[in-house]
Amino acid sequence: MTTLDEIKALIAQKELFIFDLDGTLFNTLGDLAPAVNYAMTQFGLHTHSNDDVRTFIGNGSMNLIRRAVAANFISVTSTRNMEKVAETLACENYSEEKVKEIHKVYSDFYWEHCTENTEPYEGVVEVVQRIATSAGSRRTAMLTNKPVAPAQKILKKFGLENSFATYLCGDTTPERKPSPAGIYEILRQTGIAPERAIMIGDDTPDVLAAKNANIDCITLFNGFGKAENLLPLEPRYTAGHIKDFAEFI
Repeated sequence: MTTLDEIKALIAQKELFIFDLDGTLFNTLGDLAPAVNYAMTQFGLHTHSNDDVRTFIGNGSMNLIRRAVAANFISVTSTRNMEKVAETLACENYSEEKVKEIHKVYSDFYWEHCTENTEPYEGVVEVVQRIATSAGSRRTAMLTNKPVAPAQKILKKFGLENSFATYLCGDTTPERKPSPAGIYEILRQTGIAPERAIMIGDDTPDVLAAKNANIDCITLFNGFGKAENLLPLEPRYTAGHIKDFAEFI
């Protein structure tokens, strides 16, 4: 892990903090897993443990469902390879239309229950609200692949709906992470230079989006991303979670 002194020095240079949502600001697994498993049961597929659903998360909810369906036929670890997932779904006669049907059932269930077991990580609410109400030049933004409807519902429950300078979601961003397009749009909206911005996220799409946009990133290892997927990306700055350095933001 990066030393706290290094993280403190890095943060001191930044004006814009771009946060991921799932696994970074909020532990949403307690609502994501039941929604995935509800959809699986409705289509005669087997359910998954919370840890397996954690592996499926990343690159948007459609890919979450693609991985969950494919894991009925291949190993959970293999579902991180989206080419293998696509090949498996085709082989098992799960067309894109069928996957969309399963995704719709998942989405409807998740929308109804997305705040029941979701909680902010320690220090998150305080950090975001502190920056939002400060008189300085620092700002917060959020960039998530989660659709805007449940994202807004979660933010509203915890009083953060008006605490970001801007936020982009999976269905409102120009392109989803790992594309840099969402970061570029946030930089455009806030007028902050790339070297003064930093991404804070817990999974592969966050790290790659930051690299693709040429901005710094603090990679969190205690979120939803797994070390075996994150370490090959050679993240420059790493931490356990936001609570470890919240006092510096």
